[in-house]
Amino acid sequence: MLNKLFRRKKISAPPVANPDIKNNKPRVGEIRKNGAEEILYLSPLPVFTGQPAISTQNFSEMSEVYLQIGGNNNGMVEQGKMLAFVIWIVLFMTVISPFFMAAFVVVFSPVDIERDFWQIVGLGFQVHIEARVLTAVSLLGICWHATLKGVRTSAKQYPIRFNRQRREVCFVDSDTHEVLIVPWESVVAWVSQSEMMGQYGSVQFFEFGMGLEDEKNDTVQFVLASKPSQAHAIGTWEAIRRYMEQGIPSEADDLSVWMIGRDLTEDELRPYEGLHTWNVERRIKEDTGSLHMPISDERMAEIGLEPRTRWPLRWWYVRRVLTFWKMPYLLAEWGHKAGSPVLPEAVQRWSQPIPAEQWAKPSAALQKATQTVQDAMRKKKMNFIDACALLEKNAQ
Repeated sequence: MLNKLFRRKKISAPPVANPDIKNNKPRVGEIRKNGAEEILYLSPLPVFTGQPAISTQNFSEMSEVYLQIGGNNNGMVEQGKMLAFVIWIVLFMTVISPFFMAAFVVVFSPVDIERDFWQIVGLGFQVHIEARVLTAVSLLGICWHATLKGVRTSAKQYPIRFNRQRREVCFVDSDTHEVLIVPWESVVAWVSQSEMMGQYGSVQFFEFGMGLEDEKNDTVQFVLASKPSQAHAIGTWEAIRRYMEQGIPSEADDLSVWMIGRDLTEDELRPYEGLHTWNVERRIKEDTGSLHMPISDERMAEIGLEPRTRWPLRWWYVRRVLTFWKMPYLLAEWGHKAGSPVLPEAVQRWSQPIPAEQWAKPSAALQKATQTVQDAMRKKKMNFIDACALLEKNAQ
């Protein structure tokens, strides 16, 4: 949002139409071309992908009944930091620039020209003051409007829920408020890859998508999310799939826990951004500086680790000063309290736990397909696409 205004011009992904999954049903592991886009289908029939699942901290809510995606304020801290950057631009334009101009004139002007520093500063404030103030107010207004718009959009956007007891997925249209519930095994998921030439060379774009077919209205509801890589996109689906098939993962299975080598703190377990994000970021920097490693500096050097240092944390504090301390985190806290829309009563009833004997079971087709793909990838060292091709071969 704000970063679109004040960064080097960013190349946008080429516009591509949504894949036709209604009239041309895909199969898991199939690759299709859709214009300039290449699409790898991960379902229907959500089988094992072999890709490490992303951290479950990327989901806004998770319980023994359902997993929820969306409905949080992720990214608002970064918006607050961009707002701080804009404030510095405004301060430079209206307050700091006259001092730079005066210093330049005093140092580089000929000796016979009047060079009184404070007089030149005063003149600097008078020159184009109306234009500078107008520009500054406009910049702040645009940024603040973008922030408010983002909060309002989040407050209207319904999250998506995956109910593992019923083995169903619930989508609520944010405009019509209509509730769509589809079987889990019918959800079509894919990762798309497209390429575009820019002024700095070739740029690749990755997107994770899901399609939920609404048979009643003869339409398909699409859910799309940009991802930094194909691994992130497939890892998102694998995290959802593991939850639906195996339940809540243990911390030992959480990739983020494995990478940092410690249990997550209470702040790190919160599924939204706010004042606690300050402590989360500080702890990450402490881990970067190895401040909590239970071994000596000498032992760290012996095993090839960087020596313990506090500089990462000190620079972290410098950056916090430049972003006006906790201002971005206060903004995120406010965005979180603005909340998301209350889910319809039908969805809330659907989200209630049911007796274990009423839980839906995986289909025989899914169990067989998952076992086939998993054995092919683990024992025969096949990749996901080749392993999925065995399913079609066995069906013939």
